[in-house]
Amino acid sequence: MEKISTHVAETPHPPETLYRLWAAPMTWASWDPDVAEVQFSGEAILGASGWMRPSSGPATTFEIVALETDRLLTTTSRMPGAKLLFEHRAEPLDASTRVTVTIGVDGPLRWFWRRVLGKSFAGAAERNVRGLIDYLDAA
Repeated sequence: MEKISTHVAETPHPPETLYRLWAAPMTWASWDPDVAEVQFSGEAILGASGWMRPSSGPATTFEIVALETDRLLTTTSRMPGAKLLFEHRAEPLDASTRVTVTIGVDGPLRWFWRRVLGKSFAGAAERNVRGLIDYLDAA
């Protein structure tokens, strides 16, 4: 995977609290400023899919391609010749949790899509992490 955007932060919220929101796609628009609408039903399990409309850009489908309860959730959206990956990771520390969000592109045309999406996605991982932490802090 070729990285487009990544952001790391620490939060007092435990990994299971972060994961619970990642694994509930219908909540994404509540805390991620880059997500306008999501349609998803059922549980967040490997292979589950849904539909998402970002705040800007075209609507897309997504699929859950990796997960570890309370630690990791990765989704992918397919594009011609590549796929866009969103990896959300929570690592417990002594008194906090390290949150890492990485957005990347993979596939034979990843170089093309990285160039096309690079500027618009440059701050996306930070917005995602900040939105999640701010949402939890306000709860």
